[in-house]
Amino acid sequence: MNESSTIRLWILIAGLASLVVALVTAMLKTSVGASPADATLSGGAAFATAFGLGLGILGALRRKT
Repeated sequence: MNESSTIRLWILIAGLASLVVALVTAMLKTSVGASPADATLSGGAAFATAFGLGLGILGALRRKT
């Protein structure tokens, strides 16, 4: 497996982990009585934050090696 394939897989892993974070956030918001629109917005914000952090960590690790 070459380096570009490995990077793509790590980005996919970061995206899937971010999706899990977004779904958990939306479920938690809904369970406390938030509207579906509010839960969706919170889930989207959680996804963007987690994905940004994941890509930032991947970028930092890539520069280090």
